[in-house]
Amino acid sequence: MSFVAIDVETANADMASICQIGAAKYDNGILVEEWSSLVDPEDYFDFINIDIHGIAEDDVEGKPIFPEIFNQLGITK
Repeated sequence: MSFVAIDVETANADMASICQIGAAKYDNGILVEEWSSLVDPEDYFDFINIDIHGIAEDDVEGKPIFPEIFNQLGITK
């Protein structure tokens, strides 16, 4: 079985405030490829979220916004 697991971190309680995204591809239970990127959520950061994942506004300054990252995921309609 092959599958891809995707994980995101958010800057605040808004699910659209993605500040990091990662993907891991598995084939027959073996990790064969992984990728991650910081993302500028163009939104504010809550302290509780920073405390959970350790990503702050300074970390994402100058990073791509989500629409730019989305194209790298290779998802088609």
